[in-house]
Amino acid sequence: MFETTRLALLLIGLMLSSAAVADDLVGKMGDVELRSAELKAILESQPPDARHQLATDAAALERLVRSELMRKAVLNEAKQKGWDKRQELQPLIDRARDQVIVSSFVGGVAKPGDGYPSEDEIKQFYEANKAQLLAPAQFQLAQIFLPAAEGSDKAKAEEARKKIAELSAKLGKPGADFAKLAKENSGHKESADKGGEIGWVSEEQMVPEIRRAVTGLSKGEVSPPVKSAAGWHLIKLLDKKPTATRPLADIRPNLIVAMRNRKAQDMERTYLEALSIKLPPTINQIELGKLQSELR
Repeated sequence: MFETTRLALLLIGLMLSSAAVADDLVGKMGDVELRSAELKAILESQPPDARHQLATDAAALERLVRSELMRKAVLNEAKQKGWDKRQELQPLIDRARDQVIVSSFVGGVAKPGDGYPSEDEIKQFYEANKAQLLAPAQFQLAQIFLPAAEGSDKAKAEEARKKIAELSAKLGKPGADFAKLAKENSGHKESADKGGEIGWVSEEQMVPEIRRAVTGLSKGEVSPPVKSAAGWHLIKLLDKKPTATRPLADIRPNLIVAMRNRKAQDMERTYLEALSIKLPPTINQIELGKLQSELR
């Protein structure tokens, strides 16, 4: 936990300041080392949404560091065996190098200005795309869960099926106490301790079997037994929030990322089209046909 927190703090520091110490050791694998300056270069090459995730998710950042250490360790062994000197690899190495240059150059040409998008442009984009910016319906649920995973012992699975049917029958009687039955019978301890309550869940987060059962319930109603891959469920709908447009304030950062990405794509397309007009490509169809024949 200490190391992952340290990595997250390091990332934030690198993102906020270019004066980070260049030789700080971030990770090591045998003789291979990863230093803060190298990590910063990797992070700066990531898309904005990926950088944001890495800045807020210490586990994701640690996975990135581990992956880079492994890559460097494999590369080190390959070089020790002279793999980078193999003649057949040189054209591929040259092409990979050229591709990095091309991608970086085009990315620079197609980078929107720092002032894009303006507040007015953000609002206009939001208004024009409201239909695609809907928050899914939200359901406040409680459950009684009996584990009976697919492939589990048949006798236990049958026992769970019978028990869930009994509990369903009890809940169908007047005065039945769902919370009490959940505390006494549910196999999901975290929700059982709360009388079965699992809080608010969006429609898109639910497995299909649960979603189908929940969407047909009225407030306060309990579903018939529902079988999922994990086991049996009795679901009670406590409350519901219908589908609604997300407020601009809630999604503003995501809109900015989407708008800048779209703008960059448009700028890249415009640049490449202008280049093809300035330097129209010509194709030697005869030679191309010969090469195609060799591939057959």
